[in-house]
Amino acid sequence: KFELRRLCRVVNATPLARVGAPTPEEAGFVDIFETVEIGGDRVTVLRQLLPGEPGFDPTSHGEKTRTATIVLGATSNHLDDLERAIDDGVNVIKSLMKDARLVPGAGASELELAKRIEVYGSGLKGLAQHAVKKFASSLENALGGAEGNEVLSRLWAKHEKKGGEAWGVDIEEETDGTLQADQHKIYDSLAAKSWAIRLATEAANSVLSVDSIIMSKPAGGPKVPQQAGNWDEDD
Repeated sequence: KFELRRLCRVVNATPLARVGAPTPEEAGFVDIFETVEIGGDRVTVLRQLLPGEPGFDPTSHGEKTRTATIVLGATSNHLDDLERAIDDGVNVIKSLMKDARLVPGAGASELELAKRIEVYGSGLKGLAQHAVKKFASSLENALGGAEGNEVLSRLWAKHEKKGGEAWGVDIEEETDGTLQADQHKIYDSLAAKSWAIRLATEAANSVLSVDSIIMSKPAGGPKVPQQAGNWDEDD
């Protein structure tokens, strides 16, 4: 589906859901249709002429600004890691184009949110207070790791001070395991962060709403018939 959409954008074509001959306007057009070799593999390339190339038509409506990223690696695992890294980077850019707001990263936002929820829960009574404080403590799980308790104690102390909202975890542990995320240019997308917390909360609510547990049957084949009590070794 996505490859078809990209191809239609390049050749200025229209995806059709009917069976029949397309009209000239729906068929689209392409300036160059060629086969090239990239990294030992032969690939088919469809593209429009760029300004300055022979035969370029400035009145052409085909898309000119398409970028292809070619990734080469020694092993398939290395290629998979590179593909995931590129995909994450592209998704971050797409998210920022929709919502450009950022929050401090390195776990600073989670800890500040946990602190404020803890303060809010302290003003409640009964089971509501217990539930709200447990929700606040669950946000601290993002700050786990080696010597997590010591680093967490330092972060709590720094977040209690005025202007300490941006203190997060220093995974390289250059000092005491903490750093100011805004000074190190470590940020997270607000949209991605809010959706992650929202989906995690919905998953927890779904688990808590289950009031019965389905027991699975023991695996295995048919039961072996038991021998009668009057059988001897010769039977």
